[in-house]
Amino acid sequence: MKKIFLILIVLLIFLPSAYAQSVTIHGADFEIPTIYEHGTAKESSYVYESGHTFRILGLENKDNLRINYGDDIVNAKSSEQTSIAGHDAIVIHDDYKGKEYTTIYLPIGNEIFLICYNDTYVRDDIKEMISKAPAQTMSTEDFLTSLNDAVDAYQEQVSNEQAELDAEAYQRANKPTNRYYFFWF
Repeated sequence: MKKIFLILIVLLIFLPSAYAQSVTIHGADFEIPTIYEHGTAKESSYVYESGHTFRILGLENKDNLRINYGDDIVNAKSSEQTSIAGHDAIVIHDDYKGKEYTTIYLPIGNEIFLICYNDTYVRDDIKEMISKAPAQTMSTEDFLTSLNDAVDAYQEQVSNEQAELDAEAYQRANKPTNRYYFFWF
């Protein structure tokens, strides 16, 4: 009887980790950490509760990379270039509405993904998820070049938007106001 009880306890302890939720994003399989299971999966993303609680996003085109990485890296509290489970990675630390979060940009296969979650460091469950993801086939040079190009494009976009706002403000400030008064006698 004790052996059966012991076997049941062992199964209950190890069974949940053996059956973690798996999602496919742009053809890459991710084994979601159990605390983030039952989120919303789409073709290009997986979100649990909110984008800052936990999300995975496939950055399949330059616009997505420019918008996400450009904004994150320019406004980051800190960042570091590292390697996680055999993948090149840029780890960015920031906060949103007083909550600190970490965003990891890394190549999986030949595509760049971001993983964002509430915490201030790269936790073991996140490392394990990355280690079980498909191997990186993108070269380190291509990865870093893509990120640098995204930052350059983001800064150009911000500069162009600011120039447009300045031009509109100038026109409003210097536009003469014509007033016509009609008097009927």
